[in-house]
Amino acid sequence: MPVADYGVWKATATRYTYETDEQDSKSPHLSLYFSDDNPGEGRAAINIKSGDSSDSRLAFWTVPDFRHPITQKLAALSNGFKGLAGADQARPDSLALDYIRSNLFARQSGRILPHDIPGEKNDIIDVLKPIIDRTIEQNAHIYLYGSSFKDGKGIHNNHMNQGSPQRWARDNGVYHDGGLIIEFEDHWEGVFIGFASQAVHTKDDQPKAGSPIPPTGYMTWADFLDPETDNDSHDTNEQTDSPVLITEALVNPKGPDRQPGVAPETVTLRNRTDKDVDLTGWRVRNIVNQFQNLPDGAVLPAGGTERFEVPNCPLSNQGGTITLLNAQGLKVHGVSYTNAQAHAEGISISFK
Repeated sequence: MPVADYGVWKATATRYTYETDEQDSKSPHLSLYFSDDNPGEGRAAINIKSGDSSDSRLAFWTVPDFRHPITQKLAALSNGFKGLAGADQARPDSLALDYIRSNLFARQSGRILPHDIPGEKNDIIDVLKPIIDRTIEQNAHIYLYGSSFKDGKGIHNNHMNQGSPQRWARDNGVYHDGGLIIEFEDHWEGVFIGFASQAVHTKDDQPKAGSPIPPTGYMTWADFLDPETDNDSHDTNEQTDSPVLITEALVNPKGPDRQPGVAPETVTLRNRTDKDVDLTGWRVRNIVNQFQNLPDGAVLPAGGTERFEVPNCPLSNQGGTITLLNAQGLKVHGVSYTNAQAHAEGISISFK
């Protein structure tokens, strides 16, 4: 069952405190205090260590230039908490977050970080502090995703809420992930926190939506991102799970030399490995879960790039997501783009 009282809180960060390993070695938090249009301060209780004794590290993604169609919807919100419970909010084009399905960040850009160790820029506290400092200094709007406290004075579960093992499996669900999205004057940033022991792939449908795929022996974020493994092993994990990348998309093809409705929308794929990849059974998915099957027998050569038309999978000119799924239905790669990026006619959007 997904975490309860899920939603997003639009506010302004005012101050923060955090617990070091000496202060709390078991369940430390960073407490981010914030204000909205109501009297008093609210508090976001942000986990900075996992409760999993087998691996207490966090998986962590920062997006310094966050471009996603969700930002336009967030900017329109009033200050305060907005509940996102219900089936209508679990759609892929809703305000709800999903680390696997919403294409919020490039998976391979993440880090596995411990809670609090000596040295600079090597633990979760070192990474979070400068981001929050800038948020407070610049009086930026912050959008806190998670579960509201029962007393209505704060929010927790500001992390990935699916793919969890053991006793945390009861909170697994899709489109119920936490996170921090920050609206600065001239750009947006994203901060997304998971746990090293959570699964990279989870089930889409009931029963047990959000539970790991497969139920045993699944790939965790530690398997995918662990910096303590040697480079060759780490690269092998990434390439096995993400052998093909989406590098470009033509989402607004009508140009001066093209007739409306004639020019095809396209997605360009690149094989990042040194082996041919058979694309039979692979599919492209858009933001409203429409699919385009790639041609049977299509092969992407080693190091090669190819453009595919996607007539059955319309790419919205208002911003959207594009996801590549393999023959087993598992996510291989995903990207997002905004209304502004889709505005220019006849020009492909490039994804780095």
